[in-house]
Amino acid sequence: KGVSVQVGDCNPLIRQLAPSLKKKNLRGVAFLDPYGAHLEWATIKALADTGTMEVVINFPLAMAINRLITRSGDVPDNWSNQLTKCFGTNDWQKIAYSRETDLFGNEVTTKNGGVAERLLDLYFSRLRELFPYVSTPRLIRNTRNAPLYYLIWAGPNKLGLKGAEYILSQGELIKRPDRKSVG
Repeated sequence: KGVSVQVGDCNPLIRQLAPSLKKKNLRGVAFLDPYGAHLEWATIKALADTGTMEVVINFPLAMAINRLITRSGDVPDNWSNQLTKCFGTNDWQKIAYSRETDLFGNEVTTKNGGVAERLLDLYFSRLRELFPYVSTPRLIRNTRNAPLYYLIWAGPNKLGLKGAEYILSQGELIKRPDRKSVG
């Protein structure tokens, strides 16, 4: 039938395409590699609702999402809205921050510990509400061993999960050779 390339924000484009992917004999895989926290939960839900699509999500927790969560709790509205769209809920705020009243009646906001891990748990648990099968998130690190993002597979088929778990676990077995200077 041919290939059609569309340029633009993937969120409305995928949501517009998703209903046509509900065909009985259709299967597909979507690799979702957002720039920052720009992949919207409604987009993932639209793919899950097809019942035919598997997704591989590059979840940029360390690279982008955790950076939007300021220490002070003073998160600009556009960042806050972006995070809420990404998680599909504003529960990220309760995970990220504690609000207490000090002795003078002022509300004090502090960033909680372990935010990144707790946000990953939130995202993972929400994926499990949409898809019958979700892989263990696999952390991808840069050459300096700093965390970048998590790869997560989700889909409608148990066999897909088995294959995804096997493939994603192989990355943990790869060891870089020592780089010795020549000469």
